[in-house]
Amino acid sequence: MAKHDISLEIPHGITIVNKDIEVTVREDGRILGRVRISKGSIDWLAANRQRVKYLSWSGFARMMDSEGRERRARPT
Repeated sequence: MAKHDISLEIPHGITIVNKDIEVTVREDGRILGRVRISKGSIDWLAANRQRVKYLSWSGFARMMDSEGRERRARPT
């Protein structure tokens, strides 16, 4: 099974206001791409690509409801 790593960059501390969050996703040490989380959408930039794929938050919710697999929620 492939090993997946993610790293999270939070600009200027823990409270995020008017900044995007960028998460780098790696598989077996290789960058698969980056997820950018903002107020208006969630974006995916695949490695070695120049164009971003994006969804609004309502579009993301619909996609996860229809395409996502279920598992028990982890405690926070």
